[in-house]
Amino acid sequence: MKKTLSIHLGRQLFVIEEDAYDRLQAYLKKLEASLANESGITEIVEDIEMRFAELLTQYLGETRQVVTIGDVEKAIASLGEPEEITEETEQPKQQTQVNVDSNGQKRMYRDVDNGMLGGLCSGFAAYLGIDPVIIRIIFVIFLFMGFGFLLYIILWIIIPSAKTPSERLQMRGKPVNIDTLKEEFEKTAGRLKDDTINAANKFKSNNQHLTNQAANVLRFIGKIFGVFLIAGALIWLIFFSLIVSGLIDVVPMTGDQNFASLYEFLKLVSPVNKSFSLIWAGILLVGFASPLLSITFGVRLLIGKVNKYYKLNFIFFPVIICIGVILGFMGAINSARDYEIQREVKNQELTINTDQLQLEELPLIINNKQITGTSGIDFISVHNGRIMEHGIYIKYKESKDSLFHVSQIFSAHGIDMIAADKRSSHIKHQLKIEGKKLLVDPYYSFPLKDGLRNQEIEVIIEVPRGKKLFINDQEVLINGKEYSGVMYAGEPFEADED
Repeated sequence: MKKTLSIHLGRQLFVIEEDAYDRLQAYLKKLEASLANESGITEIVEDIEMRFAELLTQYLGETRQVVTIGDVEKAIASLGEPEEITEETEQPKQQTQVNVDSNGQKRMYRDVDNGMLGGLCSGFAAYLGIDPVIIRIIFVIFLFMGFGFLLYIILWIIIPSAKTPSERLQMRGKPVNIDTLKEEFEKTAGRLKDDTINAANKFKSNNQHLTNQAANVLRFIGKIFGVFLIAGALIWLIFFSLIVSGLIDVVPMTGDQNFASLYEFLKLVSPVNKSFSLIWAGILLVGFASPLLSITFGVRLLIGKVNKYYKLNFIFFPVIICIGVILGFMGAINSARDYEIQREVKNQELTINTDQLQLEELPLIINNKQITGTSGIDFISVHNGRIMEHGIYIKYKESKDSLFHVSQIFSAHGIDMIAADKRSSHIKHQLKIEGKKLLVDPYYSFPLKDGLRNQEIEVIIEVPRGKKLFINDQEVLINGKEYSGVMYAGEPFEADED
């Protein structure tokens, strides 16, 4: 019967006999003493312990659970005694390497230290002992065959990377012992040191070169951007000149003309001379100064340095643009003031003595043919110098006497009451009585020079109590309430309670 102990070795738990533990502990202490003068002793000892644990696991297999003195001696024989790898050893190192290489056990790992992507190709090359370029060419061929990318990803996931010195040794088929672990660690440390020094020297020597390259790239991008600025500005100048000159009409309309120029459209939305002049001047200044400023920037990017007189353009054109924006803003404010006052003018009032009244849409006759409906996009319609609109507000309520009363009210906006009254009086609209029918034209018009100032028509119908009003051939009930709606051409009229 032998005494056993539980120990952790190489991040694994083992049950070991007491004499085997003493031998292992003596071996590790001797190992640390022999490597006392080496750099990275902690990492070397840790790798040796992990390799020792792998060997013990192999020796135990699946049947045994206790590590014996024989297992420890066998692992020490595989790794080598510490005195065998000291600098004072009499055996030539090259000969030792030849002897141990034959005992190495290869394992497949990804060589991330020498790899270009995931280290898969360099790992295969190390395992097979061939040039990594050959493996990379094979994967490129697989890629063109359609399955190279997927195969690479799958193998990347399956095959682990060689992270420790012992794993890197196994990847190349070299035996994992004290000598090779020490050599691998020194090689890795030396490579890292050389890479760090080379990177620092390269950074110092190429810093100015990289700065110059970056400057050249930025200058090239600036020249390309300058060409685009100049080309875009020239295209805009040509297009904008054609628009403001009236050679190209851009605003869709119907009636006398299919399109209106920017000048004509601006006259519609801002008919007041003062506001129109300010807005038009602002459009011209901004429209021409902006592309000229872009050309100035583009030329500066293309030729580089410019004289001091040329630099004045970077002040002149922005000032012109600011002046244009200010003028346009002032014109917009002045134009908005043209909506300050709304005036309603009663154009006519009809009185009908009948027991019932039928509200109908006045037929629109063009070329002796009745227009029964209108659909599509509702552009601004101009006929014979007058703007055509449709949509009549209809309101009906209870009459104060026994007669039907129909009032036709025109309304418009203006900067003052006189201007609003003048625009209201210029509206034309048809409303007439034929027997028991009240015929209302859904269209109305007003002069083009008055512009768009919310010109509207409202028809008020007062229905006496006990008498009937029919809309869409249906009787409507008043019951002391007021109802209103909008009559559009060719559409059923619907009213809601106010």
